[in-house]
Amino acid sequence: MMTFQDIAATPRRLLRWKTLFYDALLPVLSRLGPAASARVLAALGGASAALWPPRKAELRRAIATARRSLGADWNEAETTAELAARIPRFLARDFPLDRLDDRSVFDRFDVAGYAKVQEAIDQGTGVILVGGHFGAHLAAIHWLYRAGTPLRLLVQRPNHVSQYLHNQFDLDQPIPQSQFFLRRGLGAAESAERVLNARRALRAGMAVYMAGDIPWKSPNARRGTLMGRTDTFLSVWADLAVLTRAPVVPVFCSHENRGRFLLTFDPPWTLKPGDEPAAVERFLARLEAEIDATPADAVAHLLWSCYQPTFDKSIISIENRKPIPIQSANDHVKAAAQTAPIAAQ
Repeated sequence: MMTFQDIAATPRRLLRWKTLFYDALLPVLSRLGPAASARVLAALGGASAALWPPRKAELRRAIATARRSLGADWNEAETTAELAARIPRFLARDFPLDRLDDRSVFDRFDVAGYAKVQEAIDQGTGVILVGGHFGAHLAAIHWLYRAGTPLRLLVQRPNHVSQYLHNQFDLDQPIPQSQFFLRRGLGAAESAERVLNARRALRAGMAVYMAGDIPWKSPNARRGTLMGRTDTFLSVWADLAVLTRAPVVPVFCSHENRGRFLLTFDPPWTLKPGDEPAAVERFLARLEAEIDATPADAVAHLLWSCYQPTFDKSIISIENRKPIPIQSANDHVKAAAQTAPIAAQ
């Protein structure tokens, strides 16, 4: 039964842009198909910048700052317009794929490099997929599930995704996905459990997906430079790669015209002890190359506060806590006593 507070909050909820976008607009657009949806969303993004000068100025400043940081050869006016048009597609996540059958989803993607991922799975070595928040990152996860990849995500549970993804997240299966999702303020025992589950999944020959672009201040982070800013980034993926000897495969997915996607799996990396700091730098350099080549797909890295030079990272700092003891994770009791929370955006 709805309470008085629920009833009072309903008008406010209906006027929130997320409610209008995710609960009203996207379900209608999904009936039009991905190509038509992409056209409408691009037009919406362009119109919002044209009709709201402060927003257009914000986008232009972001492009100018990033261009200087990267030394990129961008036309700022054209790139600003492309970024504005791309934002609604970025926000739509994998919704446009939700009503399609598997064959129709596969027809929307141009895929390169997946054979090496499948090879690692077939050989039982497992594989660490390192992605982030660039471009159509959730469409990439959608494709991986559709392709039958035995996949677990060591990330926060994404909100505002397709019903298909929600169904995958909630499946009752060995080492279920529910035991991998991170959240802020995760307790010590739960943090250790998730690392143990990731190791179990890799040793069972599965793919484990993690984000490599999360600014974080803790003993489980390493220094790196992204778009001219030196910071510390969550690097549990590198620790697990060394511990399990599973290959690391960076994953990038960009939006293409007519509602299509370009999904790229890089050649595998193999890490040995001591390689972790260089691996973090290497991934960030690879991410920078994608941003340089397709700045309109860098919505998060250009606009989210956590990637800005003035961001106060103390609000996500756990630097005074002990790190998750990846190397001693065999002893769950010891791990639970010594670990600290980890989280992802």
